[in-house]
Amino acid sequence: MEILNRAKGASDGDVLSFNHNKKDIQEEANRRTYKAGYTDRDGQPRSAGKGDSPRPVNKKLYDSNYVRIFGHE
Repeated sequence: MEILNRAKGASDGDVLSFNHNKKDIQEEANRRTYKAGYTDRDGQPRSAGKGDSPRPVNKKLYDSNYVRIFGHE
């Protein structure tokens, strides 16, 4: 019986009703992903991978490797 009483009681925030507006749902999703450590408070990824930021290119090394791999320029 206690289980039924808990189920009927106040929600602890796990379930959103279907008639919430989109802003409230987005804020709740951001709060949960921030709490889980996936994003910052704004919903942006916490850290980018190594390939996400541009890196400086050594043009001479690039050209020599291109010729070495493909055999022509």
